[in-house]
Amino acid sequence: MSQPPPRTPGTKQRGITLGRVLGARVVLMPSTIVMALILAAFYGTGADGFSRQGFSIGLAVAILLFVSVFLHELAHTAAARAFGREVQEIVLTFFGGHTQFRSSDPRPVEIGVIAAAGPITNAVIGAGALAAAGAFDGMTGRILSYAGLLNLILAGFNALPGSPLDGGRVVNAIVWGVSGDRWKGHRWAANGGRIVAIAVIVLAVGIPLLTGGSVDIVAAVWAMFLFSVIWPAASAELRAATVLGRREKVTALSLAAPAVGVPFDATVAQARQVAATAGAREVVVLTADGQAAGHFPVALTEAVPEEARATTTLMSVTMPVVRGAQIPASATGETLVEAVVPWFGRTDVLVVTDEDGLPVGVAKLEEIREALS
Repeated sequence: MSQPPPRTPGTKQRGITLGRVLGARVVLMPSTIVMALILAAFYGTGADGFSRQGFSIGLAVAILLFVSVFLHELAHTAAARAFGREVQEIVLTFFGGHTQFRSSDPRPVEIGVIAAAGPITNAVIGAGALAAAGAFDGMTGRILSYAGLLNLILAGFNALPGSPLDGGRVVNAIVWGVSGDRWKGHRWAANGGRIVAIAVIVLAVGIPLLTGGSVDIVAAVWAMFLFSVIWPAASAELRAATVLGRREKVTALSLAAPAVGVPFDATVAQARQVAATAGAREVVVLTADGQAAGHFPVALTEAVPEEARATTTLMSVTMPVVRGAQIPASATGETLVEAVVPWFGRTDVLVVTDEDGLPVGVAKLEEIREALS
């Protein structure tokens, strides 16, 4: 996989550091060594008991799998570097790995190319190893054959069109590039991942049962393991894409009641006239330096007798606003979230301002929270 969900800042990646390649720290998870020995023991134990030759073959297969995964992740790293991305880590596990790189302001073509680099590399290595295997006899030929098959399996599986597999990243990039909707690409890839997860179970368990055959225990265990990895990851991406996609369609101005600013020394009558001209439902009271000091709904001024409105100051109807509690009208998505979060618990409303810093709306913080959740 080209990039997993980012870790919490300040946390340290566990594992054994093997060195650095193309600027990235290469990390080997301890479970890889354990699983390599288990695979070697599995191959080494047959109907006739333990076999050194079988153990050697199993260990060779485990090492080949490790090398294949490393080359897969190295291809992701090289592709990311080609696009000028800083690669932080290559993490290797027995069941795969991931490459962590900085992906601020990504483009569809980058996501697609970086994701496709891994499976393509494995496919090329696999085809080359199988072609070379025919030129060798004995153990060397068998190992090359195993290497070829392992790489082709890695290529084929990772190319499946669903998250969190590389094929899912490619689907995301294509849909995003065609539609222009980043989160639509994520939703397609996530749904593809769910389909892949179900298909794995159907192929390993469902079809044998429906056709009257027997279920291979090893295949069933692998299928359940893959399902337990793919389904939760795809589901999490689908939920995140749904929420984030909805956020991208929400702007601060769309959540605000239209407002207009008036000086603090204006009268109720003057404020009503300015609001009527601007078509505003809220009035923002401005201090001498132009900062918002309070607000009130225009409807609230109906409580002031008509004959007294020309002499009544705004203090009688104004509700205070925390100084600086404002957000730009164009704020949307994560920008809107970042602008709003610091004000939770400090105020009930935010003043929405235009490019010149003038009030154009008043938004309730609770309504913004509901729209973004």
